[in-house]
Amino acid sequence: MSKKRITSLIIGILLSATAHSATVYISDVQFVAIREGLDNSTRAVERGLKSGTPLDVIEQNDGYTKVRTPSGNEGWVADYFLSEDMVIRDQLDTLRTRLSKSTESRTEIVDTLKLSQQKIQELSNINTSLNDENESLKQQLQTAAELSEKARAIVSQNDDVSYQIESLKQQASTAVAQSEKLQDTTEQKWFMLGAVTLFGGLLLGALLPLLRRKKNSTGSWS
Repeated sequence: MSKKRITSLIIGILLSATAHSATVYISDVQFVAIREGLDNSTRAVERGLKSGTPLDVIEQNDGYTKVRTPSGNEGWVADYFLSEDMVIRDQLDTLRTRLSKSTESRTEIVDTLKLSQQKIQELSNINTSLNDENESLKQQLQTAAELSEKARAIVSQNDDVSYQIESLKQQASTAVAQSEKLQDTTEQKWFMLGAVTLFGGLLLGALLPLLRRKKNSTGSWS
């Protein structure tokens, strides 16, 4: 086998592999038929392929391309019926679909943004309410602390008053005891004074008659 034939065979295999992996589309012709041979006069394998129909390329030869249709039929079609790009109508449909999806996505994004803004506003309101409650609790805590301090001062004053009252009670008890003791001493003094007075009166009563008798006796002697 000559070098030229080997090179041609390799190039043919590469071109066949490249063509097999490619995809072509029916061009801007309304309907196209796929035929058995490299001629529009041969029998049609499949008719009525609309423009924009994708076809898998099997091989290419002399202005014709052997393709496989979406339904699985294989046949030849003239290259001027084919386009490597999607037809304008299908491109427009694709663009419309993408635009519609983009519009829907934009609407969803706007709705999501609105919901997010509402959530942010709700959270802001909740934060404001919590701050107000926090300030109110601080004031209540301050008031409670002041009341506690006042109560502590009152308890301390009560303790001082109780101590003073107890001290006064002890002083009063001491004074009562001293008064009772003094009273007992005074009564004893008055009792002794009365006893002395009574004894002096009795003594005087006993001596007076004797003195009178003595005086009378002295008078009769003279």
